[in-house]
Amino acid sequence: MMTFSSVSAQRIESKVETDLRTLPQERQDKLQDFADKTMHFLDSSPWCEDKWNTPVNIMVTLRLEDMSQGAEQRFKGTIIISNSYDIQFSDQRWRFAYQSGDPIQFNENNLDSFTSVMAFYIYLILGGELDKWGTMSGSSYYEKARNVAEQSKFGLGRFIEGWDRRLELVNYFLSDRHKPFREMVDYYFYGLSYTSEDNEKARKHCSTAIQKLDRIIANDPENEYARNFIKAHYQEIVEIFRRAKNKEPLRTMLVLDPDHERIYRDILER
Repeated sequence: MMTFSSVSAQRIESKVETDLRTLPQERQDKLQDFADKTMHFLDSSPWCEDKWNTPVNIMVTLRLEDMSQGAEQRFKGTIIISNSYDIQFSDQRWRFAYQSGDPIQFNENNLDSFTSVMAFYIYLILGGELDKWGTMSGSSYYEKARNVAEQSKFGLGRFIEGWDRRLELVNYFLSDRHKPFREMVDYYFYGLSYTSEDNEKARKHCSTAIQKLDRIIANDPENEYARNFIKAHYQEIVEIFRRAKNKEPLRTMLVLDPDHERIYRDILER
């Protein structure tokens, strides 16, 4: 098992759903407890050092197809994993072995075709969550994800499919190209932390975040992380600036987020 201090652990609170419909009935019967075992694995492993023991809600959907050969139970899997808010990953290139009845445990010193993929995406989500707490604060967890990917790419034998893409993904998150987005997230959530006590401070920092978001999209109009950020947070942004004297941030959002043009115009045209 992982050797983190349980006194200072990030608490995962997960919900796991499995789609087993493509499996033979015998396999479905044997995997009825697979979702519960995966959830226990996620919730019981202390993933992250955090003295406040902050909960992170994780939603996981696993769709399995049977690829068994002989006595070995082998699966093709699709995973959709999110923080139930603004970070989500989907991966269809997952191959793993799992023997019905075996416990699901993660040892960071031993590669495993199932738990290594789960750990990789948990670390990516934690990296994104920690970036909200301070500038580049999630880097150490992106590094953990990269370490898992580098080892798995060369060390999982017949289960290496997909690890080249996963390594490319985490390298992007740690690159200078993604740095402006991570800085923007820090400004936004710093501003969000003031919304209940000092709206002017909240607006100041969120306004800076929107300016940075504008530059990100100007340089890369198809940036999927910026686009997903807007989808997740546009309603918060509207409420932050609804009663502000300076509504320039909403004018910027009107351009960045044409899907919700009517919402912004209703406020701007009053």
